[in-house]
Amino acid sequence: MTVLFSIVTGCFLVGLCIGWCGVAGFLLPILFMGKCGLSPSQSLFLAFLCFAVSGMIGSAGYSKRGELPKKAAWILGLSSLAGSLAGALLGRQYVSAYIKIVLYLVVLISGIMILVQEAILRSRSDRPVVPFDSPAVLAMIGFLCAIICSLSGAGGPVLVMPLLVLMGFPVRTAVGTALFDSIFIAIPAIIIYGNQADLHGLANITLLAVISHAAGIWLGSSTAGKIPQKALKRGIAVFSIVFSLVMLLR
Repeated sequence: MTVLFSIVTGCFLVGLCIGWCGVAGFLLPILFMGKCGLSPSQSLFLAFLCFAVSGMIGSAGYSKRGELPKKAAWILGLSSLAGSLAGALLGRQYVSAYIKIVLYLVVLISGIMILVQEAILRSRSDRPVVPFDSPAVLAMIGFLCAIICSLSGAGGPVLVMPLLVLMGFPVRTAVGTALFDSIFIAIPAIIIYGNQADLHGLANITLLAVISHAAGIWLGSSTAGKIPQKALKRGIAVFSIVFSLVMLLR
């Protein structure tokens, strides 16, 4: 019962944060491995299944508001599909031995990236920026970020979104595009880790994780305008940096 409560609460809260500001998905594998005692492959399968759901729900909302540029999103997504396949195949070979170290490193990088994004936004607050939407650069970002994400269990937006902001994309457009990209990152990872993991007896856990995560995303995206997103992002960033350093140095 304690495990089920942890899954429902954790998946809901992570989904809520993603709906509010587009980040926090990288905490799901930590929840599944640390609190629920699942194996690395089981944890990655469940995490990417949740990311696929969050990507579909979140990007649909941004698309309705005109904050999802289709050309850029598809270039990023298709290149991420290839990168995720490569990363998941690599992760399948080393998932048991190195996944926790890789995951904590990605959490550390993610926390730093959030702070970098905030610094970029502050530096651009007084001047207009024209997006630099080069197909080649987008494809490179999609491919490389997808390798890192599918190997470690990060959802994608926490790495992709700051890079899009750096290229000049408005924040909401960057969030919507990154959420759409997370669908493509998730698909190969779900298939590969799902084939490797022992999924026997995980039906109830999977159902609870997906439903609670979807509920969090829906509520978060519906109330995003009422939440101080800067403070929330900074809190997640500081927590991620401190947590990952403690886990890596202990």
